[in-house]
Amino acid sequence: MKTIKVRAPVNIALIKYWGKADEIRVLPTTTSVSLTLTDLYTETTFTPGPFSFTLNGKPGDDHEVQRVKDVLQHFAHNQVQIDSVNNFPTASGLASSASGFAALTYGLNKFFEAHYSLAELATLTRIGSGSSCRSLVDGFAIWHRSGALTQLSNPFKNLMMLIVIISETKKPISSREAMKTTKETSVQYASWIDQSEEDYQHMMQAIDQQNLQALGDITERNSERLHQVMATAKPPIVYQQPESLHVLNVVRLARQQGLLGYATMDAGPNVKILISGDQLSDWEMFIKTHVKQRYLVSRIGGSVYAT
Repeated sequence: MKTIKVRAPVNIALIKYWGKADEIRVLPTTTSVSLTLTDLYTETTFTPGPFSFTLNGKPGDDHEVQRVKDVLQHFAHNQVQIDSVNNFPTASGLASSASGFAALTYGLNKFFEAHYSLAELATLTRIGSGSSCRSLVDGFAIWHRSGALTQLSNPFKNLMMLIVIISETKKPISSREAMKTTKETSVQYASWIDQSEEDYQHMMQAIDQQNLQALGDITERNSERLHQVMATAKPPIVYQQPESLHVLNVVRLARQQGLLGYATMDAGPNVKILISGDQLSDWEMFIKTHVKQRYLVSRIGGSVYAT
């Protein structure tokens, strides 16, 4: 065994995953669809030696270490030092768990020469983070309710994403805990599942027709519904902050002025805006004019790989 380094991109769901139908096998209640972000990633180094795990230069806490060990136990050995670094804010609603566990599982497979297939890796990485399987493939990643992972080529050229950073601090309630609470207590959860499946069918049509406006409309609607259903949990789960809502309004204003872009939010206050790359400079000017917070820019695409 020799030292290897693996990089896995963040993936942002356009059709959201929010809740497990099967906690043991980590099967989702809804089909989710995502795209990866080329320029936001986790980089993880695997070195021979007694087991250890660090995240962003610090020893992992007990919860983080246990999640890593839950995946590691499916490999023949455990003698490995794992050092993981994110080039973006961690645990703030930017899918750091997804990229982190995709890098972990892919890297362990390489490091121990386990020869797991892509489908097997998708199953293993879900143990740590359900949506991490979507960072294993390029293009549109579709995580089905059956647990199957499929890839669909991205027909939209020059897509990019702006990420407005409302907060870089660790969110007060984890995605795992929040989705469990929502599933168990929200009276709207069942209808949200039905609506999300309709969104998925419509998004497949939009991708097939290369209709970016339809894709964007569905993306925004699905995100809005997610935050609405979270608010009906007991106790209510609210990730959106006043600044988040301001950015959402700015995106709507930008469209009224001719820019093409659509907003989505996950389990955190930060706002992602899917845009046409040929309008990047106009979008940056608009954001700088109307928003105080800093933002990141990423190209779309890429999958996990060894560097």
